[in-house]
Amino acid sequence: MSNGINVSVYVGDVASSGLQRDKEASATGGKSWLVAIAQAMGNALGTKAAKLVELSNKLDSLAGKSSDDQKAAKDFQKTMAQFQAESQLFSMLSNAFSTAIKSIGEGMTSLARKQ
Repeated sequence: MSNGINVSVYVGDVASSGLQRDKEASATGGKSWLVAIAQAMGNALGTKAAKLVELSNKLDSLAGKSSDDQKAAKDFQKTMAQFQAESQLFSMLSNAFSTAIKSIGEGMTSLARKQ
């Protein structure tokens, strides 16, 4: 990726932060670490979704500009490209998070059957 984000490193960082928050919450009757990871991943996706909404609103405001305005046309295309890139990143993260949660859950199920 051109922006230097490595999805697997990002997933690992999100999972680690979720586990750290779970350790802090465990003293006060916290939740399972799998739920903590899922919530951290959900928070990360929520941040990306907020960025998509922001860009969408910007596109909406730029679309209302005069069609003869060259600067508005350039700004619209620039914002559209940013929106598309953020959308693809959101999709990749969503798929990676879904796969991670599924893999962890299946691993836990397999471990439970062996005990």
